[in-house]
Amino acid sequence: MAYVDIHTHTYKPDPEIASIENISGNFLQLPADHIISAGLHPWRLHDADEQFNTLRIAARNKNVAAIGECGLDKLARSDWGIQVQFFEAQLQLATDLNKPVIIHCVKAFPETLAMLKGIGVPVIFHGINNKLSLIEPVITNDFYLSFGKSLLHATESICTSLNAVPIPQLFLETDDSNVPIKNIYVTAAEIRNIPENELVLQLQKNYHSVFRYAGS
Repeated sequence: MAYVDIHTHTYKPDPEIASIENISGNFLQLPADHIISAGLHPWRLHDADEQFNTLRIAARNKNVAAIGECGLDKLARSDWGIQVQFFEAQLQLATDLNKPVIIHCVKAFPETLAMLKGIGVPVIFHGINNKLSLIEPVITNDFYLSFGKSLLHATESICTSLNAVPIPQLFLETDDSNVPIKNIYVTAAEIRNIPENELVLQLQKNYHSVFRYAGS
């Protein structure tokens, strides 16, 4: 393994990349041949009770490495109370199974962080493209932060945020883009002014400190 893609919606087998594919539905038909995360996305909470019941069963599978992406999104059409209910339920599921959580957070950092208070499993905020003032509480809570395609056309604000994250708390991802993860590593290394290989090795360490899936 060389590169870690902590969050992708399009799985492509590659011996040089450890990808965690995100699944947000049909939890009883999960792929079994690679590492995945599984969770109820705040955009997709129709039939949430039924979906969560199947998620609770499927999440026990060994190759389900994390719960999520799950979280809160103030731009989603889903009812806020339902978002809170099923975010809380998934945090409890992750705690019960001792599995990390991958967080989706849009314009809801204070509320999300309040719900994460005291959580005992690793937490990864994915899709970070925010100014530093918003993500500073995430950093100070020792949570992980994952950056993706926004780095390829990074504003000064995003560069500042990337450089502020302690490297032991950093991940990179492709999310829903077709951009190769290697391109994101190259750009991240340039922004942080470190050798690409150093970044690759550190994110491997981060990965192994968070995930305990035997196939990793």
